[in-house]
Amino acid sequence: MNPYLLTGPAQIGVSGGRTSGHMLWKILEAHGGKLPKDAHAFFQNTGKEREETLVFIDAMAKHWGVNIVWMEWCRVYGQPDEAPWYKIVDFETASRNGEPFTMMLEYYEAYRKAEKNLPAVLPNFSNNMCTAYLKVKIGEKHMRALGYDEWDCIVGIRYDEPRRYSRMMTANERGNARWDSVCPSYVAGIIKEDVAAFWAEQPFDLGMDSDYGNCDLCWKKNEAKLIRTIQEDPSSVIWWSGTEERFGQVFRQDRPNYRALAWSADQRARQTDFDFDYLAEDIGCFCGD
Repeated sequence: MNPYLLTGPAQIGVSGGRTSGHMLWKILEAHGGKLPKDAHAFFQNTGKEREETLVFIDAMAKHWGVNIVWMEWCRVYGQPDEAPWYKIVDFETASRNGEPFTMMLEYYEAYRKAEKNLPAVLPNFSNNMCTAYLKVKIGEKHMRALGYDEWDCIVGIRYDEPRRYSRMMTANERGNARWDSVCPSYVAGIIKEDVAAFWAEQPFDLGMDSDYGNCDLCWKKNEAKLIRTIQEDPSSVIWWSGTEERFGQVFRQDRPNYRALAWSADQRARQTDFDFDYLAEDIGCFCGD
């Protein structure tokens, strides 16, 4: 059976990477060029996605004639229950300066103070709130708004990403969500080279190296990639370093903060042939490729 044939209500995660884009195309292909009526493609914008990511998702929608719902967090702590958790946006109106991310952090800060009398925290290894709130929660809210009680969450994970796949299947076995994660590209045996070959034949592509990821300076990225990104665009670090200073916290305890990373990027930009290979690998994330 074609793993890209969807059999029930489904939320298709479009992260803005090449793998999720390839998966979306294969789903469209399996269904004659259109999504089934109970399948919905979502992109949850944090405001920290690179511009290339936004352009790429917009191009997919236009070239393939598929509706991709763009949404952003908009909740303020203490609002009435009926107040919205998210708003629908598009390429033109999507936030580009971290506004949804900041708004979520303010919500979480107020929640912790009011409910637990605890100080603010930033996303970290034990509390990945950026994924949980900015991606998962508002996607779930929109599926419920569409009238679904249960559904499949279709995630772009390749066959050469077995650890990410294992984590998804372990979460399914726990059964503590209203959805199961389904990974058709893994089942189909798709690897990175297959995805690259597909995009090489398309009239458009993601305008950047996939290794940089969608979120410009995601705290899960390894230090080498963060430094390279800051060297390319020094202004990209402003939001991240400013957020650490504002909340009096850091995203990672096991390495320098973002202000120090900016200093390091500036120093290393003055050098040549610096070897970054010794630095640790990236941490997997729902945001994906």
